[in-house]
Amino acid sequence: MGIHKSKTDVIALTLGFLAFLSVSLKAQSLSLHVVHLPIQSYRLLAMAMDEDGDIWFGSIHHVIHRYTPSTGAVETIPLPQTTANYKLWASQCLAANRKIYILGQAYPKLVIYDRQTKSFSEESYPSPKPDVWFGVAHPDGRHLYFFDRGGVGIIKWDSKTDTGRAIPYHYKTQLPSFGRYDPRDHAIWCGIWDYTDGKYIPNAITRFDVESDSFTGIYYFPKDETALQPYSNPDTTIFYPWTLQGKMIPFDFQTKRWCKFMDVPEFGKRYGFIGMSTLHHGNFYFSLSTYNGDDDLGIDGQQYHFANFILTLDPKTRKFDFLTLDMPGAYYQIAYVLSAHGQFYATGSNILTPEGRIVRENRGEIIVWQTQSLKRGGKTRSRRSVD
Repeated sequence: MGIHKSKTDVIALTLGFLAFLSVSLKAQSLSLHVVHLPIQSYRLLAMAMDEDGDIWFGSIHHVIHRYTPSTGAVETIPLPQTTANYKLWASQCLAANRKIYILGQAYPKLVIYDRQTKSFSEESYPSPKPDVWFGVAHPDGRHLYFFDRGGVGIIKWDSKTDTGRAIPYHYKTQLPSFGRYDPRDHAIWCGIWDYTDGKYIPNAITRFDVESDSFTGIYYFPKDETALQPYSNPDTTIFYPWTLQGKMIPFDFQTKRWCKFMDVPEFGKRYGFIGMSTLHHGNFYFSLSTYNGDDDLGIDGQQYHFANFILTLDPKTRKFDFLTLDMPGAYYQIAYVLSAHGQFYATGSNILTPEGRIVRENRGEIIVWQTQSLKRGGKTRSRRSVD
C-alpha cells in the first residue's frame, strides 16, 4: 500500500496485516457494541490487553492510550522525549509483568512503561540495527518475542530482567517480519513477505518452536495451485491471504501442506487488499482495504483507506461473510482487531470529513467495536450488520 512512499501508510497497512491469535473451539456470531472514545486521532495502532483487562493502543501521535473496555474509560499517556530527529511512534503495544512494551520500528531502543510507577525506561535491543514493528507474547506470561526485520530476526525478551537475546535464523531468506502464536501447535508461525513497491508478496512461512526456541521448518508459498488439494481439517489449518490477489491460502500445520486456494467474494469490487487474520471463537476475521497497488487511489476511486467492514471466514463451513459497521454521518475505517479473554475488539477511526470526503489520515473520532458490554453509564451503541 504505497509502503515505499509513506511511513504512515507502511504502519497502517502492515499493522492491519498483523494477527493476534486466540483459539476457541466453537464458531459463533458476534453481538457487538460501539463505544465512542474521547479521542481525535489517526487510526489507533496495534493493541494488547494487560493482566487487569485494560487494552493499550499504539499511536503515531507520540502517545499511547489505556482503555478500560468494561467502562469505556480512556487515559492518554505522552511518550518520552526522544532525539530531535526521531519521532517515536508506538506501532505496537505488548503487555507482560505489569509493564507495557512499546515497539517503535527503527527507534533504536525498546521503550518500557511501568504501570505501577507510571514511569518510562529504555533498554537496548541485542541487534546491530533494530527495526522492530511487531511482537508476540509467550504463553508463560513472562517472555515476549520481537520480530527484528533490520538485524537478527527474532529477539526473545525476559520481562522480569528486561534483557533480550537474539535467536539464530538460519534460512537463506528475508528475515521474518511478523508472526503469531498458535496454541494448537505450541508454536509461532512467522511470515516472510516481500513488501517491495507495496505489493505484499508472500514468500514463505517458518515454524518457531517456543519450547526449544528454534526454527523447525520453512514452507515456501505455492505460486501454482494445480496440484493442491482442499484443506480437510479446519482445526489444524491456518489461513493466509494473498493480499492483492483476492485469494485465501490454507496451510495445514499438522500435515505441513499448503491447500487449494479459495476465492474471496467481492474482491476487486468493494476492496482490493486483504489483511491478516484474528481467530476468535472458531471464526477468522480479516481487515480489508480499498488499496489495490496504486500509490494513491483505491478500488472505489477515492484515496485508498481501510474499509468499514471486516471479512469473516467460518473454516468449518468454508463460508465467507462481511461484518459491517454502518453509522450515519460517519465512516469508521477498521484496521486493528484483538481477541482477548474471550472478547472481540476492533478499533475504528472516522475518516469522513464534514464536506463528505474520505481522507485516510483524518484525525477523526475513535470508536471501539466490542463484544464486551459496558457497565452502566458508558457511552455505547449496539450495532451488528452482516452483508
